[in-house]
Amino acid sequence: MINNFPIWLVALDYFLACLMVILLINFILNLFLSEASNFILYRFITKLANPIINITNKITPSFIVRPLIPIYIAWLIFMIRIYLLPLFLGYSYMGKFAFVFEKDLITQVKSIFLNIAINLNYGM
Repeated sequence: MINNFPIWLVALDYFLACLMVILLINFILNLFLSEASNFILYRFITKLANPIINITNKITPSFIVRPLIPIYIAWLIFMIRIYLLPLFLGYSYMGKFAFVFEKDLITQVKSIFLNIAINLNYGM
């Protein structure tokens, strides 16, 4: 799958996908934890997400409340990944380039579970 596309485009897609995942995890943790929480994962994700949020302050509308900003920025990154990145390859690649990161992630998880099943001798 990756061999069909330029490496710089795949690297850019992976980078944007990681930013999107960080912002989504930040949003989900904000739903359940307070801002003064001492949970280590929450503090780590917040330290990663705050620079992204601060950089995008100029394009974030003022009517969006503070807890919803991470999911808004994740949505913007999603739109860039789905509609803007395939334009670098041309309109003929519009549906083929979508979700390269997610396809590779699912393939790796599937192979891990298949190897576990084979090693446990469950007949697969």
